[in-house]
Amino acid sequence: MRSPLVRSHRVVGLFVTALLAAGCDSGGTSATKAETKAETKAETKVETKAETKAETAPGKAPPFATPTAKPPPPPEGVALLERPPLYVQRCDEQHPCPTLTMPEGETHCRELELGNRDSWRLPDREEAEAFAAIKDQLDQVEGFHWTRTPYSEDPGQTWIIDPVGGFKTSIPPTRKPFLIRCVQEP
Repeated sequence: MRSPLVRSHRVVGLFVTALLAAGCDSGGTSATKAETKAETKAETKVETKAETKAETAPGKAPPFATPTAKPPPPPEGVALLERPPLYVQRCDEQHPCPTLTMPEGETHCRELELGNRDSWRLPDREEAEAFAAIKDQLDQVEGFHWTRTPYSEDPGQTWIIDPVGGFKTSIPPTRKPFLIRCVQEP
């Protein structure tokens, strides 16, 4: 898996390469094909080195900084999603999850106090999809849940996710109420 830094360097490098190939370098001279090839080759080497470092071959030492700290146990009414660490509201009888529109749900999560903790929020799309991994720890997990993630092709719509069924779609945030399950970083 490439790191965001390697990807951003690659994009910048490709942009510079395109400018040089078009003869738009800062000195006003056009770049030669050899210079362009050398830059592309250097970018490939950086990317390959970074990818090689990220992958550990069998029998070799693990990466230098392997995270070992675990988040504190979740408070009452909360489940723990391990990767990424995230507290997820269980929606049990003592701590039910309401069915609201997305804006009402955002307000509900901001005002929620659960397990002596505040500052809850709606999950993003990927977090809501990950609820399936801990479905045995959650009540009311079937059906659509609101997320805070806007639909990229129409920012007037927001993603809703059915974690168990794997269904996902986007609708306007005030169109219809769905389950509100709040989350929080430990």
